[in-house]
Amino acid sequence: MVTVGFSRELAPEVVRLLHEFRHEIFVRRLGWQLPLVDGVERDQYDNDAAVYFLARDLGDNITACARLLPTTVPYMLSEVFPELLGGQPAPNDAAVWELSRFATSVRKTGEGRVLSLSQPTLDLLEAVLDYGRQHGIKRFALVTSIGIERLVLRAGYDVHRIGPPSRTAEGLVVALYIEVPAAPINGVLPRPTTIADAH
Repeated sequence: MVTVGFSRELAPEVVRLLHEFRHEIFVRRLGWQLPLVDGVERDQYDNDAAVYFLARDLGDNITACARLLPTTVPYMLSEVFPELLGGQPAPNDAAVWELSRFATSVRKTGEGRVLSLSQPTLDLLEAVLDYGRQHGIKRFALVTSIGIERLVLRAGYDVHRIGPPSRTAEGLVVALYIEVPAAPINGVLPRPTTIADAH
């Protein structure tokens, strides 16, 4: 089940759970040094322009999340990671949006080796790309780890680097473009339970 909306369209308790989930993934598990507001992960890009995606299981627990911002407003890649642009100007285009705070879940072997993106992650990515198709978005810009880049490529998405990787406090990261395909990559798209019309 995937829910989509601006923060003003989501119930306050859902927004709180979203930020708690992000805090668990990015701060507690990955150890990133991120801004905290009221004890949970939240930053200046969590604003009225942001569109949120939440995947939830049958127990209503959040299993994956993402945030979208148009590149016509301030966004992370342009302001926080400009070195990942490889000297190119930051995108400023209504057809290019930033995908950030994508909390992924991965399958591992008993030895801890990552095999592939989990189904909740694939479902969420398909929902993001479907949103792009519906709203005239041609590509998403994403800052992520080299490991996630490999998994997204392995899953069959049209992904390419904007610039060379760079080492940060969070590890080796890279800026990518994910092209919005004409149709879903991985089978039938799970329909969102709620979707915000951003026209």
